[in-house]
This record gives sequence, structure tokens and C-alpha cells, in this order.
Amino acid sequence: MNKRLMNICIAIVCMVAISFASQAVAMSHGVSVEISPASGAPETALKISGKGFAAGEEVDILFILEEGMKIGLGTEKVEAIVADAAGVFTANSAIPRMAKPGQYKIEIIGNKGSQTSMTLEVTVKK
Repeated sequence: MNKRLMNICIAIVCMVAISFASQAVAMSHGVSVEISPASGAPETALKISGKGFAAGEEVDILFILEEGMKIGLGTEKVEAIVADAAGVFTANSAIPRMAKPGQYKIEIIGNKGSQTSMTLEVTVKK
């Protein structure tokens, strides 16, 4: 590969990485979920949005604190998160208070078979 072409490829990869740097995005088989911001200290407010789910699908958003310990996200003040007729949902939540700094897996599971996962970074509380 010539040097110019390699520099163009590197520039494209950098632009793609920068475009995703401010938000966590997970996609699986047409399902996509975004959590914004992609990182924060415990108790940081989160906006969670998803699309590509089945109409009326109930969605569980689980923060995996440690093996065997899952905390539901996005259910504050609502009994369930349900995708609308277009397969879209939004929910507000926060990073759990007891989360220590590090990377955590987030599982998004619908009751009609939709699912995906992503990571969320917890930072030091200032």
C-alpha cells in the first residue's frame, strides 16, 4: 500500500473513532442503543435511547456491577420500558452510586428476542 493511501485510511479511521467518542453505542441485528454520556462518575444522569426493537417490546437495561449482580437502568419512575410502534424507546437513569471506577458491561434485552450489549465507563467522582 502506498504511503498516501495509508495516510488517507488512517485519517478515515480517526474520524470514525472521534465521531463515536462522545457516546456509547451498541448495535446488534438491527437493534441499536445509545447511552449518553458514554462515561461518568457514580450518580451521573444518563439518557438511554434505542431503536430497531419490536413494536411494544418490553426492554430491560442491566448494569452488570459484578458477576451475579445486575442493576436495572432506565426504570426510574416507570414500571417498564416499552418500545413504541416504531420500535423506539427512551429512558432516563443514572450510573449506580455503588459503582467503582472501571468498565462495566450493559446488557439490553427485549422480551421479544431483541438483545445487545455494550460497555460504560465509570470514572472517579470529583
